[in-house]
Amino acid sequence: MPILSNASLKLAVAAASFGIAAVAGAAQPEVVPALPTQFETLHLRVTVDACNFDENSLTLELRERTIVATFKPRLCIVPGPPKVVDIELGAYPAGDYQAELYVKGERTPSVRVPFTVSGVVTTPTDPLPARPVADHSGLWGATEEPGWGLTLEQGPTFQIFGALYVFDAARQPQWYTLQAGRWETSTRWTGQVVKSEGPPWTSPNYPSDGAQYRSVGVATLDFQMIPGSEDLAAFSYTIDGQTVEKTISRYRLR
Repeated sequence: MPILSNASLKLAVAAASFGIAAVAGAAQPEVVPALPTQFETLHLRVTVDACNFDENSLTLELRERTIVATFKPRLCIVPGPPKVVDIELGAYPAGDYQAELYVKGERTPSVRVPFTVSGVVTTPTDPLPARPVADHSGLWGATEEPGWGLTLEQGPTFQIFGALYVFDAARQPQWYTLQAGRWETSTRWTGQVVKSEGPPWTSPNYPSDGAQYRSVGVATLDFQMIPGSEDLAAFSYTIDGQTVEKTISRYRLR
């Protein structure tokens, strides 16, 4: 490894300190999604110098309503190519915030982006519609039945979309989606099971009619937990008249 002179080292440090601002033609930093809703996961999208920016040194902290991201730059004699990075900021309640990105050791942020998180707008009704008090997004399955599973995504307006991947009687893989549902209580959700069919993935061209969809049954998820059974849910679903009931657990990826 070559030894840098003092002048070269100072130049390298200066280039590292201004690596973000120096990227030519960089798009303006922004928080995505552009119109965030409460408790929706947010990211700071910024164009950085690929050599200068060290994602492994990135730290994040909350200072009142300012989310501060800090990284320790690499020492680069020659600037790297520009690249776009999404820095996860977390999820927050409704209110006004700002995101700041600092080069470690600098007192002035390289990036500062103010943004507003909106509350969920609902139509007043009596009684109020049920809504969950937790986010149940993630990978679910039955530990004693490897090979099938359920992926859930719960949006900021509490809607759930699920992908169910199972095997049929001929031991062939099948997948279905859970959608168009509603919360019956704060822990119990019921929706439709939809089967999708379409052209094979090996087709060189996707036909204009694309895929076809049909409702084949209903599904119910109950996330009510009792002491000793945390991270378990009751799952029942019907496909073409056949009903299955089982207890599923959430997989925690470490």
